[in-house]
Amino acid sequence: MKIGHISDLHIFRLGNPRISEFFNKRLLGGVNLLMNRTEEHSVGVVREALTHLQKHDVDHIAITGDVTNLALDAEFAAVAEVIAEDIPDAAQRVSVIPGNHDYYTKDAVRARRFETHFAPYMTSDLPSYQLETGYPFCKLRDGVAIVGLNSGIATPWFFATGEVSEQELEATEALLDDPRLEDRFVVVMVHHHLVPFEHSRVEYTRRLVNAEAVLHTLRDKDVDLVIHGHNHHFATIEIPHLTGNGVMRICEAGSTSMSTYSDPKFGGKYNIYHIEDGHLDRVETHLYEGEDLGFVHWRERTFEKTF
Repeated sequence: MKIGHISDLHIFRLGNPRISEFFNKRLLGGVNLLMNRTEEHSVGVVREALTHLQKHDVDHIAITGDVTNLALDAEFAAVAEVIAEDIPDAAQRVSVIPGNHDYYTKDAVRARRFETHFAPYMTSDLPSYQLETGYPFCKLRDGVAIVGLNSGIATPWFFATGEVSEQELEATEALLDDPRLEDRFVVVMVHHHLVPFEHSRVEYTRRLVNAEAVLHTLRDKDVDLVIHGHNHHFATIEIPHLTGNGVMRICEAGSTSMSTYSDPKFGGKYNIYHIEDGHLDRVETHLYEGEDLGFVHWRERTFEKTF
């Protein structure tokens, strides 16, 4: 099975918001967006990445949050359009989770904007474990279990922290114990990183608050692969399972929509995970090199099977 991984799309569409919608954190975010991000993040680059993923015949596409900038309804609608138009059979082949930008304000969270627009991609094959929030959800596909978690929370100005609620973490622990996952390769999607990001100058204000508890649960349940976003940076980390049986790999490609970069590790990228016989065989990373070249094969890492 091949899973394509894109993240941090930051698609911007203003639409016709009420002025009152900017009497909050969006005021600062909107200024930052207009000064910096509108030229860096491109919906055209996202569409090109999706076209490339179709050419690579991926079986499933995982999108690990921050699909919007300001959690405006028009932005969610724009992302939903891209998914529906550019991914054949998207309801069966796509999983999406929120990031901090998708829960940017309390009004966006209360209105459940993310969940309303992306409900078709949050359905679960093990619905008894889903809370009223819709998380955790689980897709069972060709010997693989894809589990979606929510680390998005509304935060104060200048903060981009996340947290997986205690209730959701308990439900996730029970889900991972389900015998229907016993012989499957388990992939967990979460937006925030689980270990400190070495390139961050303000880690405290953008961390996963309960990262230690989440990491402990996933290692204790022998999760095979965790994929995330948030840092806009390429990374592959290996951490041993607490049971002493094998390792858990934690991977990030970066922000797929980035159209320019000074360091390729922060450039626009997507990953493809090749899973064979219950084992992560290799990870391909593709980098956006501008309009002329588009996405090119950048790195590939293979893994020996562990028992």
